[in-house]
Amino acid sequence: MKRLLRHAFWALRAVLVAALGTAALASLLFAATRDALIDEALFARPLDPVQVSDRDGIALRHTLPDSVDRRWVTLDEAGENVVRAFLAAEDARFYEHGAVDPQAILRAIAVDVVPGGRVSGASTITQQVVKLVYGRPHGLFEKPLEVARAIELENRFTKDEILEQYLNRVPMGNGIVGVARASEAYFGRPPSELSVGEAALLAGIPQAPSITEPRRHLARARQRQSYVLDRLAALGWRSEEEVSRARTQPIEIGVGAPRPFRAPRFVDRVLTARRERAMPSTSVTTSLSWPLTDELGRSLAQGLGPLRERGATNAAGVVVANETGEILAYVGAADEAAEGGALDLLGSRRQPGSTLKPFAYALFFESGATPATPVDDLRRPMTGRSGTLYLPGDFDGRERGPVPARLALASSLNLAALDVVSRVGPDRFVDRLEALGFARAASADRDSAAMVLGGIDVTALELAGAYVTLARGGTRVPLTAFRGEPIAGERVVASSAARLVTDVLSDADARRAGFGRDLAELAPGDAFALKTGTSTGFHDAWAAVYDDDFTVLVWVGDPSGEAMHGLAGFEGAAPLAVRGLALARARRAELVRDVPAPTEVALATVSVCAQTGLLPGPRCHHVVRERFDPAALPHERCSAHEEDGTLALAPRYAAWAARARPSGVVVAEASREAHREPPRVTYPQDGATLLAPSASAPEITLHASSDGARFEIDGEAVRGARWRMAPGEHVLVAVLDGRRSAPSRFEVIGR
Repeated sequence: MKRLLRHAFWALRAVLVAALGTAALASLLFAATRDALIDEALFARPLDPVQVSDRDGIALRHTLPDSVDRRWVTLDEAGENVVRAFLAAEDARFYEHGAVDPQAILRAIAVDVVPGGRVSGASTITQQVVKLVYGRPHGLFEKPLEVARAIELENRFTKDEILEQYLNRVPMGNGIVGVARASEAYFGRPPSELSVGEAALLAGIPQAPSITEPRRHLARARQRQSYVLDRLAALGWRSEEEVSRARTQPIEIGVGAPRPFRAPRFVDRVLTARRERAMPSTSVTTSLSWPLTDELGRSLAQGLGPLRERGATNAAGVVVANETGEILAYVGAADEAAEGGALDLLGSRRQPGSTLKPFAYALFFESGATPATPVDDLRRPMTGRSGTLYLPGDFDGRERGPVPARLALASSLNLAALDVVSRVGPDRFVDRLEALGFARAASADRDSAAMVLGGIDVTALELAGAYVTLARGGTRVPLTAFRGEPIAGERVVASSAARLVTDVLSDADARRAGFGRDLAELAPGDAFALKTGTSTGFHDAWAAVYDDDFTVLVWVGDPSGEAMHGLAGFEGAAPLAVRGLALARARRAELVRDVPAPTEVALATVSVCAQTGLLPGPRCHHVVRERFDPAALPHERCSAHEEDGTLALAPRYAAWAARARPSGVVVAEASREAHREPPRVTYPQDGATLLAPSASAPEITLHASSDGARFEIDGEAVRGARWRMAPGEHVLVAVLDGRRSAPSRFEVIGR
């Protein structure tokens, strides 16, 4: 016993000497370096993180602006339960003592010198704040420096300010700092909403965060909670009844990731937009539906599986609410572990293939044409930007002659689309693409109808926005990542033209005629519009699907640019897009406002001649039902048939008829008619611009509407129909039996 008392005496003496020495050194340091003790900039409130959530409050990301997972709160925002619990656990006399608490030091000495006793700390909350800002002391003079800094901190800050610093800097386990983020991560609520028991559990964490954070160590966290509750009762800050109730309260710890990282590429866009708009709020609610995005991502990944053997390594998709332009689902890459998985493939520029065709047909319908109007699915030589002469063809290599616009668009016929753009004018088509929001349309070749086959680079978001315009009846709204109200939008496409295009793209029978199936079984219910696209060389497969409520755009391909093995848009992307529409429809009640739809006059159905699109004449043997804008019904009656119903083709079809030998047409009569009229130059057309490579001047073949015509360029006869291109402006005339065509003026530009 004597040895024990002697040991306690010398231990007590050593502690007292150390304490007195620390106090003396602290006094000297305080007196000598008071002005340099505290750098107030280190105590400044840090940048607030940004909490990005989906439209229903599901967390998508919690940003860490200073690489610390913290959200700063005031004492009022922390709540009384949390403030009381932390004071009870760490420094109950905080508001009564100065920077150092002599009672705590004496208590620590009394406890610590008892062999086998519990170690008791004597640091005040003020001292702990100093440690949190400057780090824990190391070496002989660090403890006196800590005390000196604590004294100066209390001279410069109020008690409330110091406590606020502590509650926002204290480590809370799992890499979390401060009570606000701890409350959100563990309980899913702000600290002001915590119960006494929940606040006590939080207050027990800082003493040993690695072994008391409740996600992995709930039992130990409950032990510390019990200690804090005992302290609250002993101090009289909570009644025995409240403490007893808190002990039995179930503690539910959130199982989600404390730092969610959902829809990463979408959130990147949101944060960029927030900076550009200088949005002050640190809580950002977006337009996204995370459940729909998650479902779409899994659907795309599943659908991508069978396509990998065809060279498709990734996919991307977006769902938009037509009424507002809100982005509801955003999958930047379906397979984050595959090629391009870290990229935002919805923002990558790609060749759009045939997805631009509907916008050419909209211009065509605005110009007075109808879905019944025949268009020319004929091979006509063209010159590309490289100066190379080429002969475009349809996807299957066929040449169909005159085809109703409905079938031509639904079947995505290339030659017919070229004819449509030639009729409306390539320049007008480029202007329309600009108005629809395609950023690179301005740099397109305004003299080439081939633009309609995918002659510009587009992003999936640009395409989605353009199709939303069609779905809205021709008014364009910007796509937005934030919640919005229905807006009128800017009129880009005539309402009647947009409705006719949508009617054609929604025609399951026409799709079936063009592709062999219509995919309606993948999205049962109301009809939907569908358009696909395949870029040259099978590098990209596209599909756009829309109905009254939603537009879905899907891309499939290889992000590195490798060609796929014959995988086209209808086969590769269309099923994924239609399934995406089905997913959106299943959530319609939670995503779409039920507001009265604007009253629109229904399209009128009229019987017409299937071959001319005119009202049936007495010799028309094939009559179909077609839909028209009620303000533009057909009035002319068909007279293009012989007595037996044979169709008399216009002269421009003579060469095709000779090649294809179609049944039911008058070929000879077309030839005689062609010889009665002056010939017409068909290539190069009047106003054309041809590009010739600088290294060589290629020969091109001149064409006229009549077989046997000869040609003159700049007044000189051309041997045969071959002419070697020469830079400059030229005048071409076709001559047949003494009849001369109208001059075709064109220009050749050297490269």
